[in-house]
Amino acid sequence: MDVQKLLELRKVLEEKISKLQEEVKFYTALLEMLDKAIGEKSFTTAAQQISKTEVTAATRPEAVEQIKGRGGEVYATAEVYDNYLYIKFREPVKLDSLFKRFFLDKFLQKYRDEDAAEARRGSIKQDEVLRYELEEGAEGEVAGIKIYNYRTPERRREILRVLRWTLEKVYSG
Repeated sequence: MDVQKLLELRKVLEEKISKLQEEVKFYTALLEMLDKAIGEKSFTTAAQQISKTEVTAATRPEAVEQIKGRGGEVYATAEVYDNYLYIKFREPVKLDSLFKRFFLDKFLQKYRDEDAAEARRGSIKQDEVLRYELEEGAEGEVAGIKIYNYRTPERRREILRVLRWTLEKVYSG
């Protein structure tokens, strides 16, 4: 190729780049107009609206399970999330009952101790240790519990199985 043809090719490329840059400016202006229109209607930008939708989807439970006794009566409802269980009891449970002595102080504490040992060894992070929060009902009663960092489906099943047994004893006794 001679120099003249190379210069012509260069000029064509420069013109194409210029047109594409103008197109990018045009589309950017369109996006700004859309965000403004959305903002006037909903007080949020399109990006904020998309992230809000993602957060809402992330806060839905993956599954909802009923914890039932042998006779079929429902003791509690468990909402299963990615990293925690939310369990709402049919009736509030007294905190000075088998629920605290066995389920919290022995059963869940065993998992907490195992996780704390793993955290000390460095195989899990400290914020991955099993923990729970009680949802208080009337004085001295618990209406629900959130159990964080159950970590495996097997552990989740075991927690719900032992809780079922515990609630069966609490409600029948």
